[in-house]
Amino acid sequence: MNGTVSEGSIAGVLRDLYVGRKSGLLHFTRGEERRSVRFHKGNIVHADTNVKEERLGETLVAQGLLGSADLKRATGFVLRDKKRLVVVLQELGILTKDQLDDALALHVREILLRVFSWAEGDYTFDEADPDAPVEQDTTLKVSTGEMILEAVRRVDDPDVVRFALGNIDRILGLSSDPLLRFQKVTLSPADGYVLSRVDGTSSAREIIQLNPAPDEETMRSLFGLLCTGILEYLPLPPKAPPKPEPRRAAPPLRTSEAPAAPAAAPSPAGSLPGPSVVSPAGEPAPAPKDPKADDPRRQEILEAFDGLKAKNHFEVLGIPKASSEAQVKEAYFRLAKRFHPDAHHDPALADLADKLEAVFIRLGSAYEVLRNKASRSSYESDLASRTPRVPMGGTLPSVAEPPVVDPETEARNAEEAIRLANRLFEGGKYWDAIQLLEPVLTKAEGKIRNRARLLLAKSYSKNPKWIKRAEEQLQTVVREEPANIEGHFLLGALYKASGLKSRAVHAFQRVLELRPEHEQAAMELMALNPENPGDAPSTGGGGLLKKILRRT
Repeated sequence: MNGTVSEGSIAGVLRDLYVGRKSGLLHFTRGEERRSVRFHKGNIVHADTNVKEERLGETLVAQGLLGSADLKRATGFVLRDKKRLVVVLQELGILTKDQLDDALALHVREILLRVFSWAEGDYTFDEADPDAPVEQDTTLKVSTGEMILEAVRRVDDPDVVRFALGNIDRILGLSSDPLLRFQKVTLSPADGYVLSRVDGTSSAREIIQLNPAPDEETMRSLFGLLCTGILEYLPLPPKAPPKPEPRRAAPPLRTSEAPAAPAAAPSPAGSLPGPSVVSPAGEPAPAPKDPKADDPRRQEILEAFDGLKAKNHFEVLGIPKASSEAQVKEAYFRLAKRFHPDAHHDPALADLADKLEAVFIRLGSAYEVLRNKASRSSYESDLASRTPRVPMGGTLPSVAEPPVVDPETEARNAEEAIRLANRLFEGGKYWDAIQLLEPVLTKAEGKIRNRARLLLAKSYSKNPKWIKRAEEQLQTVVREEPANIEGHFLLGALYKASGLKSRAVHAFQRVLELRPEHEQAAMELMALNPENPGDAPSTGGGGLLKKILRRT
């Protein structure tokens, strides 16, 4: 993706990356100036610039968040130890982790606001692997949706907005993607009014004519809501343009009188009035709380997470097995709103980010299976085969006396679970694979269990926040089977991706001790230690590593 910066273009670029959940670096250049913004799965997590006055340290000093002496001292350690500034600031105790997150978010905002003011320039996007480990100097406190709205509000030319809206006779609807539909962004009263009029049957033109506010203001609101992904044009034929009718004068719109508009969150005592943070569904954004306070949301998240392993898809969505497709969809959207990852931005729930994400992913997995007739039928058949049959006139086996399953049957069931999990893994359905594999660890034994552990570790490693879980599974494998080549190799790859060079070298050396002809391990070892690749253990005259060295 690349192009030229012009008025209104940046909002569209941000939308494509946000709605498309892209990962990578978006570069803006103008002459010698360069500014870059890092995206991770659609979220803005970091920004950088080659303009000295706009670098992180200088920005924090300018904002009064860091003293010049502290910056000078930290810079010395940065140059000496080749570490990032955020790492040094935290190690020296100058700023806490939470303060650094706020600082990084402020830096991102300042850099983007500079770019929003450009009248010319170029942009390019370098896409990256979304499953690659996230660097340390990133933050979850930047709302991409907020930055998109900020970009839209800085578009002065109404003709640019009209052009961006395209055919306004198309039907507008709320996004079918819960991540976009229920995001929390700061909406203006005009935005709230427009949002309250979208019902899936009205065109953009009709909404513009219904709104008593000036057309330019309404079109700007529509442009912003479309760019954030909250609204989308539905795949329906456009309506015929209605005949123009004289519009009645209407009193100025006030948020308290806007019918069905999202409710504004109350301002904290003593604060200046301003736009309120609201969700498209009309719920006020929760006020910041002490993370240690008795928050019922925390209990709800913990209970939902603890029940994931024991519940089937119907139970996760809280619906009976006879539920219709509409009931499945209604349950999913209701729960997706409650467990939306936007809660990561709430300091009171920051420590539950992993659990919240796991719940949200599981809800999505359940919905994807149950909304499709074929996958639902297959799932229900599999569910029935795992449910004990009740003999006529009898009862289910007692919980205290579970039915006895012979080891051969358990082994066959474990093999089947691993086979299905491998197919899910190859199809990118890592969460579903995890759900199949975790129960295998409690039932299978020996090599079968370790095969499950290896695949489970690979599935865990697809989530940067679960790297530790993957490491624990692999360490268990090599501890129980010291000669397990795949376990040592996967450990090496995991350590390499995490930047733990010495551990990675040791793991790859162990692979070559066990199998001298293991070409991948030899190449990885050479890449990690190009100056002294011969440090790998001797494996005899025919070892692959020595052959490679002789060729070079």
